Amino acid sequence: MLFADHWHGGGPWWGLWLAWMVLFWGAVFFLIFRIGRRRGPWGPWRYERSGQSVLAERYARGEISEEEYHQRLSVLDSAASRPRNEGTR
Repeated sequence: MLFADHWHGGGPWWGLWLAWMVLFWGAVFFLIFRIGRRRGPWGPWRYERSGQSVLAERYARGEISEEEYHQRLSVLDSAASRPRNEGTR
C-alpha cells in the first residue's frame, strides 16, 4: 500500500488527457493514411494526362500544324463521345 498514498484517482483532468491522446493519435494515423493514399498508385497524386492536353502541348511547341491539331482534336472528341463498350459483346 505504499503507492496508494500517492494515487489520487487521476483527478478531474484524466478524462481530458485521455481525450487528447485519442485525438492526437487519431490525427497522426489519419495523416499517415492520407499521405500514403496520395502517393500510392491508386491515389490522385499520379494523374494521367488527357489526349487533348498532350495535343495542345505539341501544338504549342510547334510540333504539329494548326490543321493537324484540329484534325486530331476532332478525332479525340469523337472517340470521347462514343460509348466505351461499343463493338464488344
